[in-house]
Amino acid sequence: MLGTMVITGPGVGTGVAVGTAAGTEGRSGQASSTVSTALSTDLSTGSASSVGIAAGPPVAIQPVTRTSPGTTGTASSGTAPSSPGPSGAMPPGANLPIRLTLTQVTAPSAASPLLQVAGSVLVQGTDRVADLGVVLEVGSAVRSREDLGRLSQGEQVPAVQYRNLASGPLDTASTMLGSPFRAEADVSRYVPPTGVEVHPVRIRVVGRVNGRASSTVATATTFMVLSASRVAARTQVLTVVPLASPPRLRSDGLLTDDGLRAEIAEGGGLRELLDAVHATAVGMPSVPPTVALGVDPTLVQALLLMREDYFFAAPDGPKTGRADPEAGAFLEMIKQYADLGGTVFALPYGDVDLPSLVHADQLDALQYSVNTGQTVIAELLGVDPQRIRDIAFPADGIVDAPTVNVLSANDAGTVIVDDELLPAARSVTHTPSAGVTLATDTGQIHALAADHRLADLVTGYEGSEVDHDVALARFQAELAMITAERLRASRSVSGSVVLALPRDASRIPQGWLAEILRTIESPYSTAIGIQAVTDPALDGTRQRAGLTYPEALRERELPVDYVDGVGEIRDKVQTLASLFCPATPAAPAAPLACQRTERLKNTLITGLSAAWRTDRPAGVSLVQQADGEATGFRDGVRVVGSQMVNLTSSRGRVPVTLENSTPWDVTVVLKIVSSDRGRLISAPEVARRLIAGQKDQIEIEVDAESAGTFPIDIRLETADGRTLGPEAAARVLVRSTVYGAIATTITVGAIGVLMVAVVVRQLRRLRAWSRQRALAGGAGSPQRSDPPRPDVGGPVPSRAGSEWADQATLPLRGNSPGAPERDPYPPGLDRFPHHPGDPDHGPTVPWVPDRPATPAGSGPRPRRRDGR
Repeated sequence: MLGTMVITGPGVGTGVAVGTAAGTEGRSGQASSTVSTALSTDLSTGSASSVGIAAGPPVAIQPVTRTSPGTTGTASSGTAPSSPGPSGAMPPGANLPIRLTLTQVTAPSAASPLLQVAGSVLVQGTDRVADLGVVLEVGSAVRSREDLGRLSQGEQVPAVQYRNLASGPLDTASTMLGSPFRAEADVSRYVPPTGVEVHPVRIRVVGRVNGRASSTVATATTFMVLSASRVAARTQVLTVVPLASPPRLRSDGLLTDDGLRAEIAEGGGLRELLDAVHATAVGMPSVPPTVALGVDPTLVQALLLMREDYFFAAPDGPKTGRADPEAGAFLEMIKQYADLGGTVFALPYGDVDLPSLVHADQLDALQYSVNTGQTVIAELLGVDPQRIRDIAFPADGIVDAPTVNVLSANDAGTVIVDDELLPAARSVTHTPSAGVTLATDTGQIHALAADHRLADLVTGYEGSEVDHDVALARFQAELAMITAERLRASRSVSGSVVLALPRDASRIPQGWLAEILRTIESPYSTAIGIQAVTDPALDGTRQRAGLTYPEALRERELPVDYVDGVGEIRDKVQTLASLFCPATPAAPAAPLACQRTERLKNTLITGLSAAWRTDRPAGVSLVQQADGEATGFRDGVRVVGSQMVNLTSSRGRVPVTLENSTPWDVTVVLKIVSSDRGRLISAPEVARRLIAGQKDQIEIEVDAESAGTFPIDIRLETADGRTLGPEAAARVLVRSTVYGAIATTITVGAIGVLMVAVVVRQLRRLRAWSRQRALAGGAGSPQRSDPPRPDVGGPVPSRAGSEWADQATLPLRGNSPGAPERDPYPPGLDRFPHHPGDPDHGPTVPWVPDRPATPAGSGPRPRRRDGR
């Protein structure tokens, strides 16, 4: 019968379904689809469809395509083999691509107890296929989330036993064009009287290939959630949605690109997230919204910039972006959500990599990021920063014990952590409650374990219409399994679970988050706010082990050397902040300069964003741009001086020029240091106000105590003592050519001693001469006539005799008292032979002819009495 098939199954007797054109089956508007190889590969690894809701509302198990394993060109590596058919194995050497597509599966409802399945089978091969048929099976209830995960990956779970619900043949001829089928079976007996259960539903295509025995040639596995109309202890779900985007703000006021405009536009990723969250508050105004909305402060600042004409960077130069009204509308929606009672908290500024900052000992950067983020969000909401919820949500929930300790010291009351870092205790067989109390150095802090499997299911959907209900059903099955595990362990104890979306949640498809939020409200789960999660009744501290941090996560962090490098640039910018925005009243700050340095600080903080874990070049680009700008501002204030200055006097002045080429006035402190402090006369510190774009010359007065060269070190500092860069320092060598005080004293003293010695000697000579004059009676004295001189050529009186000897000693002994004064020279001997004609040196005696003049001092000398 072309295009028709009959499936019989227990509980429904024999049913006949007429196969119509693909696309007329199922819910309105759902068309049959032949999926691509990529989709088939994805499904062959376990992407099956399931929808879990109560027995009352309808169940939809939506289109799934499953390609026969072992066929060429469709199955990927790692694909689990399909369940064996009656023969227990696939035909060897089969080259038979068979595509199984489920277009609709409807679960039983209050009006009908039937499970309805519709789909099609397409055979695309050269081998002979015969006796094709479809088998509809349901498995026993899944016992754990681990088994659920294995089943979704196509693995076999021994504890799950399948039961045949219906089966029937397919027209082999029509499968070449895509043979549609439809089947139904009563599953009301699988609905539990209490609680909730998750059952796998398997659709198999069986047949004979090339005359071999019948076997399974294609399989699709999905899940069905069946629950009582009301579950006693429903799982309470907190949803945390971050509105974040990679940092785009540069220090010069430009955006790195113009991609944010598309994200906030209608249908954009960020807009879809915010619309879904905002709808939960507007749709039920009488009930406080439960979604916790984390907002990235850098996103807010970028949107504030885009409300007017802005500029963004491009490869060929800056471009102008027109004012975007969507930017203002986006910010307004955030404010409205907070006004309606929704929880809005601040993400760290720049979404910094918190653990890497702690491990690099950059705690000041962490504190700045947290405080600045709260300030920006508080200004957006128009509230005091203290009213912003003290919630810390590190990127991807990755945090270790030291980081939690630092966050607690910064007044964080709640921190959201990935649940893999807070594993369940060994004795716990179900999913522990999300709320945990951790002890820190400053007290206790609430940790919320974010369920990573729920988050992966939400973000794993890529937007295909064929996969939409498949992904939704898989999410519901996971959520129902959490409740089923807890009910199995304790019938009356409620638990909590946290669905925290990752930072890249903005890429999820349109309308997807809104559907997830609606799905959370079910007979087995309900939405709660963040205040309820920290309720002691939901505390799961004893159900979880301590906080762990695998080495693999440590390797994913930003490297310590990168963080330290950014820290050095931050120190440079902090110096600029002290220069342009001093805290002292004596140095007024320029508002524009303060804004510029603030942007530099913020840009460098964004350079530490966790977004750069996988995109380091983008972070390096931001940091380099800020570093270049900061270096230009810093080097704009500098000292210019001669390398050497010569002094010719004991005191002098050394000229130095201070330059300020920045756009703003600055106040600097000039510090003067020398190896010999006594040489400086000027004050060691001088505060100067430098006008923008001008130069100022100062003179340093020095005292050159001695000849030589000595250095003077000059540097500029900020008002709070921070040293500027190398351009703001100089060394001047001062060379003096004058004597110092000590050398002058020594010279004057030596000259004085020499003069005294000369005077004393002269005095002694005068005294000796006066005494000789007195003994001789004076030349030309009237009391005594000169002795007669011998005639020229006459005999010379003898110098022998006692009288001569006595006379020779008379000048030394002096005259006896009362004795007449005698001439010490014998008669006829000239007293001063070398000074003839001088009345003071005696009479002139003519020289004897032919006798040479006797040199002075070469004549006979008087002898003493002893003959010497």
